[in-house]
Amino acid sequence: MDDWCLFRKNRLHATEGILDHLPPTQYELAGDTLMEAVANLLVPAPSVKLVQFPNFSAITGGFRPNEFTILCGATGTGKTTLLANWSDALISQEIPHFVASVETGRHDFVRRIISARIGKDWNTGDAIPLEEVRRTLNPPELERIKNSKLYLSLYENRFSIEQLIHDIEYMVETHGVKVCFIDNLNFFMEVTSAQQSVVEMDRVIHEMIIFCKRCPVHVVMVMHPKKTMDGRVESEFDIKGSSTSVQESQNVLLFNRPKQEFIDQGLADYGDRELTIAKMRRRGSAVGTRMILSGIDGVKYLEGAMICRHKNKSDTTAPSTGSAQKLSQPIYRGVSNGSMSSMKMRGLKYQRGSSEE
Repeated sequence: MDDWCLFRKNRLHATEGILDHLPPTQYELAGDTLMEAVANLLVPAPSVKLVQFPNFSAITGGFRPNEFTILCGATGTGKTTLLANWSDALISQEIPHFVASVETGRHDFVRRIISARIGKDWNTGDAIPLEEVRRTLNPPELERIKNSKLYLSLYENRFSIEQLIHDIEYMVETHGVKVCFIDNLNFFMEVTSAQQSVVEMDRVIHEMIIFCKRCPVHVVMVMHPKKTMDGRVESEFDIKGSSTSVQESQNVLLFNRPKQEFIDQGLADYGDRELTIAKMRRRGSAVGTRMILSGIDGVKYLEGAMICRHKNKSDTTAPSTGSAQKLSQPIYRGVSNGSMSSMKMRGLKYQRGSSEE
């Protein structure tokens, strides 16, 4: 008996009875999967595209089912306001969606939606005169929100990730929910020691991603960043916790106040925001794209300049170190109608080319 055969015999003898409790190996030949894979290419599952955010929808492909997206930004940048803007767009399109705004509560979230719709900050805590409400919010607008397919979680304190998954699944099966916004991760983690917080964070994210793989819904979850020198989140590696959540999630979006260089170039104002695609599993070419969202009274966002940075040929094979790589000069294109007049006043050039060049 040769050495290899003897090795196998000894190993089988040593593990006899240990692996009996394991289920049979699950596999299939590629040919058995081929037709279904081709069918998915020809007729992919429909995604939810936001009409009010055409550039974002074009470059990302919209909110696809069975995907999990991380939205990360520093405290106070307006992440919840961005979700409220997206929710307002979904209301206008009559898309069923579910929101668990645990951090601020459901009443606060609806006030943000109203503020986004009218372009005025009515979420200040001050009383709004009745006449102004009647003048600004006409009956059709109120009816549209009242009869919308927005479903709000009643939870406003910590509850388990298992309960959240159960609630989302119920909403998908019962009300046909397509998109879910969760604000934020911290409220679904069991209170543990500081040493165990990263482990718990990984567990919650893993449970949610496994759920998304089997449930036809797109989940966007807000996560907080690590502390940085300038308060910006420049990379997916700035997200608090281990790298497991970033590695497992399909998409990562970073939300910041605009860079000073963009303000100096007239591409953004101080009240605007900068949305960066840090990871996109289905559309890797979109990674690195930055979209300026023009802010109106801090409550409504309109698409502005889109800054697409293409890597130099010499950098395409460079290993990622978690820091920014050397990039070529940015290309500004895909400016929405709402920002064209502003850019013309600033004396800037713009292109109306496709957002997916």
